[in-house]
Amino acid sequence: MVGRVSLLGAAVLLGATVTVVVVNRAPSPAHPANVAPVSAEVTLESSLWKSAKAVKGKTQSEHTPLELGTRFKASRNGEVAGVRFYKPASERGAHRGSLWDSDKKLLAKVTFSGETRSGWQQALFSEPVPIVAGRVYTVSYHTQNGGYVAAAGAFDAPVTVGPLTAQAGVFAPSAKAAFPLRVHPAKVNYWVDVIFRHRERHTFPRPTGRPTGDVTAAPTETPTTSEPNGSATPTQTPTVTDSGKPSSGVTSTPTATESETTPPTSTPTKTHTSSPEGTPSASHTPEPSDTAIPSKQPTEVPPSTKPTQTTMPPSTGGFPGASNTGVPSGKSLQQSNSVRVTKDGAVIDGLEVHGEINVQADNVTIRNTRLAAEPGDWGIIQRKGYSGLKVEDSEIFGNGTQRTQFAILNQGGDLTVRRVDIHTISNGILTEQGLIEDSYLHDPVYYSGDHTDMIMCTSGPPSGATLVIRGNTVINTLQQTGAVALFQDFGVVRNVTVEGNFLAGGGYSLYGGAGKKGTSSNIKVVGNVFSRDVWAKGGYYGPVAYWDENGSGNEWKGNVWEDGKPLPEGG
Repeated sequence: MVGRVSLLGAAVLLGATVTVVVVNRAPSPAHPANVAPVSAEVTLESSLWKSAKAVKGKTQSEHTPLELGTRFKASRNGEVAGVRFYKPASERGAHRGSLWDSDKKLLAKVTFSGETRSGWQQALFSEPVPIVAGRVYTVSYHTQNGGYVAAAGAFDAPVTVGPLTAQAGVFAPSAKAAFPLRVHPAKVNYWVDVIFRHRERHTFPRPTGRPTGDVTAAPTETPTTSEPNGSATPTQTPTVTDSGKPSSGVTSTPTATESETTPPTSTPTKTHTSSPEGTPSASHTPEPSDTAIPSKQPTEVPPSTKPTQTTMPPSTGGFPGASNTGVPSGKSLQQSNSVRVTKDGAVIDGLEVHGEINVQADNVTIRNTRLAAEPGDWGIIQRKGYSGLKVEDSEIFGNGTQRTQFAILNQGGDLTVRRVDIHTISNGILTEQGLIEDSYLHDPVYYSGDHTDMIMCTSGPPSGATLVIRGNTVINTLQQTGAVALFQDFGVVRNVTVEGNFLAGGGYSLYGGAGKKGTSSNIKVVGNVFSRDVWAKGGYYGPVAYWDENGSGNEWKGNVWEDGKPLPEGG
């Protein structure tokens, strides 16, 4: 087969480990409220070659069915999530990926879908397959047309990248998928790659102290409201009584009713907000939205970079951390199941909730509350048509093994979040308006198909409203998507202030609001500290993307790296 082809010598394109950091820290609902983690177990996703580079080699068209693959082993236990192969422009037809053990046993298979005309193609198995360190496996794909790219001499020596070692390119002439056993004498690489995941423990520095500057203090008055008949009603503190029944206006149930768990009709359906039951996406590139500017979005996955340990200079001031966010130390909490709030002005104070808090009322306050969110679409939701929700001095987290999509999902109007510790969640806060300040958002968990953001806005505030993100510590320990993300999923972003925050990690630490729906305006990015604590470039790809430098009223001022060096406009 390949023997009759005159293969040119070609240099091996040595790519680098594709790294997706996933924090797998599943706290008990009763864990200490203000203990700062100093390390976290992460999952690293690795491959042998870069995913967005044209490979070097000679394009072949055998016009006969072939199985082409790579024989490899891993230096540590892990799991194979899928298979990749490089497709030349001349190649046609369907392709099936396979994983085999050394006894020629088929471990997993998948049919590629949504292929591009050429370049790297990727498909994920329905379930990742565990593999054992040191054992030999083969990953392959089947082509009816027999088109491929061949790089002779690429395996004159084994190719090692991260925990993976590729030993040989292999092939088999076969009318259907079959174990590829043969090795060409020219030590050919057929550019078939593996998606491998393994777990490690990484240590991340944690900012401590409180932000300095203009940060609004917590309100001293309990919110009140008027009943529909106009008579004023004092705010009630809805806590669970000895009988297990909460006070008026707040319903606590062992399990949420159908109306409470049905996904909201206005929940965004873009890739950023896929529901836990949705079909996982095969692509994990940090795509802010399908309306973003493709030319600005990098597709190459850069080399794996271990977090850089740095020290925050005194001149930047303190930032929120576990010691000054969340439920105050010593606060006694009452146990509660899911809560539904229907009374305007209600106050939830001092609960430990296992489930969700579903707000269907105005001017509700949640304070001194720890929420162990169950798997689903949210921990706290303010429903469409309601406004004025305040969440203060509280902690929200998922279980670390099953997706909770949002810690706080705001479908309604004004939202205020102060001194809240959010972690171990798919996404932190989604809101189009309000105030998020003095809070600590960190350690998200990756689930297949996620685009992870700690603070996200998908269209910008409605007319007359603003969104202020101020004085927070926001750390996305994943390689995608953002710490603070202003997206144009549903409209042009306007009237947003991002001021005095500590920002680190994600594909980019900040997505600045640019997109195809129009030019963003009145976006103020002022006095933020961008950190290299997670990735050497701030975000995996860089500190900032999608910034409209010419947008009316847009302002970039006083943004620095941790060492005090200025960060140029737009990164």
